[in-house]
Amino acid sequence: MKNLSTLVALAACTTGLLAGCGIIQDSPDSADKPQPEPTEASPSIDPADPYQPLSVNMVAQSGTYFPDGVDGVSFGCSDTLVTIDTVPIHADSPQEHVAAAIQFLLDDSQYYHGSPAVTNSLTLSETLELGEVEVNRDSVDIALSGDVVVQGQCEAYRIQAQLYGTAALTAGIDDVSITVNDEELNGVLGLEPFDTAQLLNDHADS
Repeated sequence: MKNLSTLVALAACTTGLLAGCGIIQDSPDSADKPQPEPTEASPSIDPADPYQPLSVNMVAQSGTYFPDGVDGVSFGCSDTLVTIDTVPIHADSPQEHVAAAIQFLLDDSQYYHGSPAVTNSLTLSETLELGEVEVNRDSVDIALSGDVVVQGQCEAYRIQAQLYGTAALTAGIDDVSITVNDEELNGVLGLEPFDTAQLLNDHADS
């Protein structure tokens, strides 16, 4: 699924989509990539609107200094989970919307974004593929296949937080199951479940 045309086009302008957040800086070749116009955050989003922003999570690693500070949820190795709302994209169903957000992270080829940088730990798992996504009234189920590449305990926490957090925020649901080759991602990583309920509460209060 990594080569689906609509998602490849989306991933190709990853830097541009994130630039409006004030954290990411344009790369030297950004002029060659589609650059969306910065958009102001809306106080509420109409769930019936087929154009919705993707809520994707990147990581501000512990010890990284941001002159203006950084908002997010502290987790793992004292890192901060940063929520990035992209420009709106079209999706015909909640399943497509969640799938696009997860695919966004998997297709991203840059580990570091900007200076000071936020990071995407999914870039190391090059064989990880998105299979099925099912969004029910109160739960989200995502099936992945391939290998999760983990370089240390802190990276395990980051992968967990990015995937579970992105799915929960995009769907607006805290009950999220993500499997890799039919095994729950938490078990694959050897971690306790990520607190998606806290993430949603903090996001609602921000």
